[in-house]
Parts: sequence; structure tokens; C-alpha cells
Amino acid sequence: MGILLDVGRVLINSIFRFRHFQEREVRRFASTVSGKKILEIGSGIESGGVRKYSMKRFFDATNEFMQSEVDGAGGILNVDVTDIGHRDEFDVILCLNVLEHVFDFKKAIDELYGALKPGGSLVVVVPTLYPLHFLPHDYWRFTEYSLRPLFEARFQDVRLKRYGPHRCPMGYFLTAVKGPDGR
Repeated sequence: MGILLDVGRVLINSIFRFRHFQEREVRRFASTVSGKKILEIGSGIESGGVRKYSMKRFFDATNEFMQSEVDGAGGILNVDVTDIGHRDEFDVILCLNVLEHVFDFKKAIDELYGALKPGGSLVVVVPTLYPLHFLPHDYWRFTEYSLRPLFEARFQDVRLKRYGPHRCPMGYFLTAVKGPDGR
């Protein structure tokens, strides 16, 4: 069964190129970031000395880039997105392909907000048309009709890009800013 899921993910990424979309948007965002403290939630499992899901490679060396995973394996931060444990600390937080795996996603959004410095930016990517993965912890598929109100309730300047047709999106790329007054 695991092999079928892996084949499904490879086919989806090869045919629909969602990962290409994600990397292109992160690369664009990263080109505007310099000298910032960045937290990446869910950097992925290390394989051959590389975290293939990490976006660190798109950010220049002037940034302090902190990778994390829920188990903290491989010498990176152990971060549970529902209990980050940092307040007003990061200029940028990347939360890519994570929220669909978090049962209490509202608590996660509150924690992401709290961990950002006032004026800090959050980058979120969520898939919609994608096989179930990391079972049994694949709970949600978000649409723009859920993402906008979830993030606009806390953040300012929420921007959303859909990948794919309006009625059948493959996923979304969202950026949001914590207000300068921390509200």
C-alpha cells in the first residue's frame, strides 16, 4: 500500500507539477527576504544529508534559517506547530504542506501568529488535489473559502494564490503578515 501512495505522489507531482509551483512561489518570496530570522515548520526527513522538502536553499546566507520537524530528528529543532514555544521571535515562518496533518489546525494558526514578530510574514502551502499521505495523520483539504477567513481573522495583508483551475485547484500558496502592533 505504501508503494502505491508513493507512486501516486510521484504521478501527481510529475503531471500536475504542484511542487514546481510551490518552489517557484517560495523562490519569489525568498528573493525579498534578507537578514531575517526564519523558522521552517516541517523541514522533512533527512536522506543522504539533505532534507529534500526544505526550502532553505532558496534563502540567502544573510538569513538565520532554522529547520524543524515534529520529532527533531537529525539535529534540527523539535517543533510541534500546536505548541511552538516561542513568542514574537521570528521574522518569517514557513509552514509548507503541514496544516493538512494537524488535527487542531486553529491552534496551529494561533501558535504561528504568536511566534511571529510584529510585522513578520507567514508563508503557508496546502495541497487540495493530492493523495492521502503520512497516514493516519492526513486530516484536511483546505480551499480558498476556508483559508481566507481562517487567516484574515488574525493576520493583515493575506494574499492567496491558487494553483490549478478554480473548481479543481491542486493547492494554495498563502502569505500573511502579523500587524505591526501585534494584533
